[in-house]
Amino acid sequence: MEKVFVPDLGGFENVEIIEVFIQEGDVVKKETPLFSLESDKAVMDIPSPVGGRVVSLHLKKGDKVSSGDLIGEIDTGEDVKDTAPSPETPEKVEKKVKEEKSVQSVASHLPESQDNNQASGIQYHASPSVRQYARELDIDLGVVTGTGPKNRIRREDLVHYIKNKLSSGGGTFPPPVPQDDYAVYGPVHEVPLTRIKRISGERLTGSWLNIPHVTQFDEADISSLEKFRKESDLRILPFIIKITAKALKNHPLFNASLSPSGKSLVLKDYYNIGIAVDTEDGLVVPVIKGVDTKSVVDIAEELKEKSELARNGKLNGEAYKGGSFTISSLGGIGGTGFTPIVNAPQSAILGISRAVMKPLWNESEFKPALMLPFSVSYDHRIIDGAEGARFARELRSLLEDIRRSLL
Repeated sequence: MEKVFVPDLGGFENVEIIEVFIQEGDVVKKETPLFSLESDKAVMDIPSPVGGRVVSLHLKKGDKVSSGDLIGEIDTGEDVKDTAPSPETPEKVEKKVKEEKSVQSVASHLPESQDNNQASGIQYHASPSVRQYARELDIDLGVVTGTGPKNRIRREDLVHYIKNKLSSGGGTFPPPVPQDDYAVYGPVHEVPLTRIKRISGERLTGSWLNIPHVTQFDEADISSLEKFRKESDLRILPFIIKITAKALKNHPLFNASLSPSGKSLVLKDYYNIGIAVDTEDGLVVPVIKGVDTKSVVDIAEELKEKSELARNGKLNGEAYKGGSFTISSLGGIGGTGFTPIVNAPQSAILGISRAVMKPLWNESEFKPALMLPFSVSYDHRIIDGAEGARFARELRSLLEDIRRSLL
């Protein structure tokens, strides 16, 4: 029989027990977590110093303990097999650390799961530290097999789960990018990325890795629209925003999002369109809400106001939330076409390029026409190619005859 005491807690006193993992009669291995403590600095699991059968337990959830407090007694007799693992060599420890770092990198690019606390509806047991680790890896604990006492999920189970997920593909994901010593070839200097570019870079990478992109290219004769635009003394983008809302109403999949489970769609009955704005620190996307209920003039005024505030860094966080579709316009800069990346969790994005004069055949002769090239990228899990082509055709039709948007 061996008495087990609370180990050195590094100077902490009266630390609360937030979860007890074992009960009297349980057989535990050496290093099996007995309970979990939460200080004002961190959550820590207290492992068993020996293997054996728990004969008595003197602590319960909610108790406050300090170093040296009695936990209980464990029978380490011959009839209870001590299944303590062999000590880990420094090489094994280093390998384990590398594996966990690799797993964290991989898990950040796996498809997003539901809320990790109870997404699947399956009952499970895990300590707060393991739950936190699962949140960092974006793992649904309800689908993880626990190997601890009473099927409790341990940290190692999460690592094993991610490895199994990747076993079919093999290798490292994503593949590492080759690096080079650039200074060998000439003078170099580094400048830090702006906060906006760091954040948008992570989000764009996540969108590109998780969403199977398809891009549909088309162009519209906006000669009539351009004439009307000049008469109204407005920019063309507010017209495009208004027209896009009409197209979204007729093609609701482009205004939808995939549910967290991936088994259903969230169809939005509102039309909040985000507009990519170029600032000195990078692209930001303020949202114009309720576009379908606003006039082109109202949209133009709001777009101007929000764009100016965004460029000056004075737009509050709420102005960037709630978008259901995004438009990225490079027409003022140039280019004949580009492939915009879907602004997850939205299902599609519209890219506008620079309009150019082209000869257009009207069944009898060629006449000059102002042609607007555009591209629509969409999530192929939600939208198939035929629907993508129909949406582009509808958008082209509305751009070529703005009166259709009133019907």
